[in-house]
Amino acid sequence: MYKSFNSKIADIMNKGVFYVDVNETIKRADEIMREEKIKHLPVVEGTKYVGIITERNIMEYTLRNLYDAEDNLGELSQNQILDFQKIITRQEHVIFPEDSVAKAIKLMAKYRLDCLPVVDWQKNLLGIITTTDIMLFVHKLMEEYEASAS
Repeated sequence: MYKSFNSKIADIMNKGVFYVDVNETIKRADEIMREEKIKHLPVVEGTKYVGIITERNIMEYTLRNLYDAEDNLGELSQNQILDFQKIITRQEHVIFPEDSVAKAIKLMAKYRLDCLPVVDWQKNLLGIITTTDIMLFVHKLMEEYEASAS
């Protein structure tokens, strides 16, 4: 199925990506990440990708008492992502569906990224690719290689 590292991102990316709008609350972003068991949540403005919130960002804000996951009614739970621009990692590194998996691996290794948002040329969010996706891809390549060698 996969042939090589020249396979396209479109072949292995997660298309049903969870995301949050900049006007949502930090609490909503945290809820999505907890419910879906994800560590990276792209942030959009309309349909345009603007950055990413990570599990680490949420933990940092919690430790600095800027956000409290247990605070359902208080001021901290109502803070909008837009009001806390620093919680968004303005990740300039993105990848396009037509790019190769090899390019994604190079970018992720060079910049020590755990994920890459997949966007079109207008920066509309299309999906995401994570280190887990890359590992599964490499595993599949190894299985296919071993099957063809025997």
